[in-house]
Amino acid sequence: MNDRMEQEIKQTIALLQASMPQKRSEATLLQLLNIAKSEMNPFLLLTLFILSILSGVCLSKNIASPMVTIFCISPLPTLILFHRYVLHSNEPMRELEETLPFSYSEMLVGRAALISVYMVFVFAALAVLLSHSAGENFIRLALCGAVPNTYLCIGLLILSAVIRNQDGLSLAAIILWVGISYCALILPFDHFLILLPTAAYVVLLAVGVAIYSICAYQLKQRRFSYAAGVE
Repeated sequence: MNDRMEQEIKQTIALLQASMPQKRSEATLLQLLNIAKSEMNPFLLLTLFILSILSGVCLSKNIASPMVTIFCISPLPTLILFHRYVLHSNEPMRELEETLPFSYSEMLVGRAALISVYMVFVFAALAVLLSHSAGENFIRLALCGAVPNTYLCIGLLILSAVIRNQDGLSLAAIILWVGISYCALILPFDHFLILLPTAAYVVLLAVGVAIYSICAYQLKQRRFSYAAGVE
């Protein structure tokens, strides 16, 4: 092989490498949040916020106690947003795995984190309205909405990561939560929520946030574990 041919081969390899997707270093959570934010429809977020507030106020006045109301209402926007931005578009997200600067696992973490941040505003607003209208303690109401929402996010995050065929996953999750809400409304569940001490809510929330953080961190590391195994 002469020098000219060798030089042409090197140039061809360099051109091919330049056109291939380049792997990046680990993405920061802020980058992932910004990407997820650009994908979400503000009108849908505003609509869900308003519907959650109106549903919570109507339910607490006519059917259930404020504690049961926030327990049942606050997770529903999470289910809808996970369906719209994670489960419904799951296959296109998986096709991007290990090909673009951000992997499926990283995009999943970013979307889940943004949904969680949004939900903080939803159940905080619900807690403010219900505490003023019913005289319940704001902190207990906020914790009562945060605890089921946190564990729901953990479950959806894990299932979204490990299950590939997710056609009926979001529907099953909604049916399950409707069943739980129905049982909470017809059974004396409000007595249990009222009797449960505030410290118990704090412990449950702290454990849930810790598990959520661990799951998100491990998902973000999947890409680099995969790359190390390939190499």
